[in-house]
Amino acid sequence: MDQRDSVKQINVPTLVIVGTGDLVTPPSDGQYLAEQIQGARYVELEGAHLSNIEASGEFTTELVEFLK
Repeated sequence: MDQRDSVKQINVPTLVIVGTGDLVTPPSDGQYLAEQIQGARYVELEGAHLSNIEASGEFTTELVEFLK
């Protein structure tokens, strides 16, 4: 299911976090999302698909800062 056109309709604060080594959802996919969602913040962390575990400290810092 291709949802690429749908993301342009997102109009709420959005944080896109990707892992540098994610083979399932590569950084290029995250960059695309962030570019399509007005005002989105893009963050790339060292890790693969589970950056919330693989880079937990940095992930938490970015998330908390975004939620402020």
